[in-house]
Amino acid sequence: MSEQVNTQINIKALRSELKAWGKFWRKKESVNGFASSSIRERYDSGTGDKNRAENIYVPGQVEELTHFISRLRPECIRALRARYVVDKPLDSAATLMGFDSKRSLQFWLAKAERGLISAM
Repeated sequence: MSEQVNTQINIKALRSELKAWGKFWRKKESVNGFASSSIRERYDSGTGDKNRAENIYVPGQVEELTHFISRLRPECIRALRARYVVDKPLDSAATLMGFDSKRSLQFWLAKAERGLISAM
């Protein structure tokens, strides 16, 4: 991401980075038992105990993408989590993440991906 200073990232490259981002957070949440809100906690201020997400090592590329994602609308963040972090088919992930339907999830996912492309 940072190497592409004057070049806007394309959707294929973004989705590849999002897959790596999702795999990282899925592993951290399942292995370490972090709550599903751990991604947003990285940017919350305030005190916390040593089980909070800011106390884990996050690779630079994942950290940078997480920062961009944290600026999106909550529905966009949920859609990205449903697609890239939750290891289930989209129908199941949509229900699990509180969307009315798979179509609703797809709408917010497209909006999130467009938002990330324009922000990067």
